[in-house]
Amino acid sequence: MTVLQRLAQRLTALPPSIVTGLLALTAALLAVRLLGLTWLLAVNVPFSDQWALLTRLYNGFQWSDAAVAFIWQHGPHRQGLNFSLVLPAYHFSDWNVRWDSLWTAGVQLAAGLLALRLRRRLLPAPWSLWDAVLLLAFWGVCTFETVIVAPNASHSIFPLLLLMLLLNVWLATPGFLNHVAVIALVVCLGFTGFGLTALPAVMLVALIDVWRSTGALRRRGMVVLASGALTLLAFLHRYQFVVSAEGFEVLRPDPTDYLRFMAAMLSHFLLTVQRPSAWVLYPAGALLLAAWVGAWGWGVRRLVRPSGEREGVCPLWQACVVLTGCSLLFVLLTAYGRAQLGVGAAMASRYTALLLPGLLAVYLLLFRQRDRLAPLLLVMLLLFTVRVVPETREAYLLGRYYAGMKLCWLEQYRTSGAVAAADARLQALDVRAQFQPGWLGRQAQWDLMERQRLGPLAAGAPSEPLLRLYPAPCELLR
Repeated sequence: MTVLQRLAQRLTALPPSIVTGLLALTAALLAVRLLGLTWLLAVNVPFSDQWALLTRLYNGFQWSDAAVAFIWQHGPHRQGLNFSLVLPAYHFSDWNVRWDSLWTAGVQLAAGLLALRLRRRLLPAPWSLWDAVLLLAFWGVCTFETVIVAPNASHSIFPLLLLMLLLNVWLATPGFLNHVAVIALVVCLGFTGFGLTALPAVMLVALIDVWRSTGALRRRGMVVLASGALTLLAFLHRYQFVVSAEGFEVLRPDPTDYLRFMAAMLSHFLLTVQRPSAWVLYPAGALLLAAWVGAWGWGVRRLVRPSGEREGVCPLWQACVVLTGCSLLFVLLTAYGRAQLGVGAAMASRYTALLLPGLLAVYLLLFRQRDRLAPLLLVMLLLFTVRVVPETREAYLLGRYYAGMKLCWLEQYRTSGAVAAADARLQALDVRAQFQPGWLGRQAQWDLMERQRLGPLAAGAPSEPLLRLYPAPCELLR
């Protein structure tokens, strides 16, 4: 018996009360870390993509704008339900973009809770220490770019929540209300950020249900197929293909660039290492990618078997096909649109949220055979436990750097009153040379904020928490 097997046996034999206590403690610490970093590093200064989103408010706010926000296209995706919720909140908070970060962190926490509930529904068993893997992954801070730097939950974190909610609703007894909820979630998922990447797998599972199931399950499958097809058609209405990255090519001269990009994405997700050597970078990501492809293919194979062989495990395989299908398509589309930027661009933290569904599928399949595969679950637990330190360090240092960039720019703007002068001064101060003119807006936008007292210029705008630690934010750029 190996060391891993002995240790796994001891952890499995822990009393339920101790397991529950350890999971509760882990959850509390992770939630405090996510919310604490968000509270400290979120800054009430619009940044980068947020300026494009705020254009919906330039001519004031009407409640009809919430409907327009649902279909609003930003880059290659639409903003969907999250933007419809966020837009009035922006208006009534005088464009306080800091609250958006806290909202996004809360959405991420809710998605993690739904992932845990999904595990309990699909694989009914008492809480296990292995469930800490889901807490460590879903409540991590590797999503800091989407949460703190340029918050936009529509991109991937809100779609993650919608996908977890859809799968939980899917497990309920089919009926009228269940059909209505599924239709609403399918439509919202298709229109909200990259949640669209889950629809092909959802429709495939529904198609197999129409083919193999009977009664209520077949009717629900038909409902999902119809709603999914109509959602895709509505999504494509007046859609413009936009790739928000320079140098895009319809097909790369070397197609293996896409594979390297995908492997780098997944390796950074697993290891949270900024500059790993090639012998670590590609094998780790390739292993996870192969696991997803295998889980997806095996899941489809199990679903198309005669109904007698599918009884009892069908919902599990349906969930695995949807989860891995979503992550695989997201990785593929990201690589297609960004491979020209090199593998360094694959390590952006905003790509991590929609890698979590694929990880959840792998975890579910391992947990199903937990008595036999306990050593592999232990490896996953150790991997994500070790990952806590580098991901926290990366989130804090980079989040602090961008927060310092925003506050330093604002300091220069208050001094000069000119955006161009503030841009030039910040470029001179930024030793890392990461700042790009335009990230902090244009002169007309700040003139509007001056006139209407919005954002950091609003009357009574509170001081940023980070300034209590760093009263001179420009020093954070050195």
